[in-house]
Amino acid sequence: MSCGDYRADSHNLDMAHHWLVVLNPISGQGRAMHHRHEIEALLRRHGIDFALEISDRPGHAIEIVSRAVEGGCRHVLAVGGDGTLNECANGILSQNAVPATEVTLGVMPIGTGNDWARTHRIPKDYAMVAALMAAGTSRLHDAGLAEFGDGGKRHFINVAGIGFDAHVVEALPDRTLGPMAYLVGLAKGLLTYSPVPLRLTFAERKLESRAFVLFFAIGRYCGNGMNVAPQAEVDDGLFDITLVQELSRWEVLKSLRRLFDGTLLTHPKVLAMREAWGAVDTAIAQPVEADGELIGHAPVRFSILPRALRVIAPAE
Repeated sequence: MSCGDYRADSHNLDMAHHWLVVLNPISGQGRAMHHRHEIEALLRRHGIDFALEISDRPGHAIEIVSRAVEGGCRHVLAVGGDGTLNECANGILSQNAVPATEVTLGVMPIGTGNDWARTHRIPKDYAMVAALMAAGTSRLHDAGLAEFGDGGKRHFINVAGIGFDAHVVEALPDRTLGPMAYLVGLAKGLLTYSPVPLRLTFAERKLESRAFVLFFAIGRYCGNGMNVAPQAEVDDGLFDITLVQELSRWEVLKSLRRLFDGTLLTHPKVLAMREAWGAVDTAIAQPVEADGELIGHAPVRFSILPRALRVIAPAE
């Protein structure tokens, strides 16, 4: 059964309990595709009724999921990394057939970073993910919306970034290198990156800064384990905004451990805020990444969508 077969008629399976599994064949250096049959067998063993679709180009998963939800599907599993999960979330949030909270989204984390799964302590073990799906343990989760000056829009469910983070993503080498891609990108980025002058507008304040990096975070991690928003809660209706002001290369190297050990907010050049929306203006168009993918260029406005998605996650 393929996604084109999703129709709300009596000949279909009970779509309210049926899962659409969207697999990214290049995720995890090809592991997602290599382990396809093992994953399918585990899902069947846990009594999960599903149809599997393979995404074959950027944006394809958005189309697959949106069409499936419009056809009656109410459960979606992303088999891949943060980018695959992002596209599946966008497919749910972009369709108009039902409220997005009536669709459950899960992930089998087989990507490079798996940062959203890290926040939720979702295991990499396929059988454990299948057990979570069968148990149906879910929670409501905030989503973010990025709106660009050219009219473009993109949802995200983990972290959006401007500055060094987006600079690295834009210049990222071949992602088949796996986690090494981030290390190579970080090293090259430090040699070529210059801080970005930003003008920030929030509901009750404005500020200007030369930024090393700026994060609008729903989850806590990005960039393969960097703990950029250690106090973030995924359902509080607010972004945790982390602004790292201009740093020299030596200051960056000295502070790298803070990006991973949860002490980033104690750095004297770091500002932390909580806001429901924020606008970022730049004199020159700057790349914006979200959930590890380049999604556009600033100027951009970020808005929180409180508890807009239902996700499969272990009990808190």
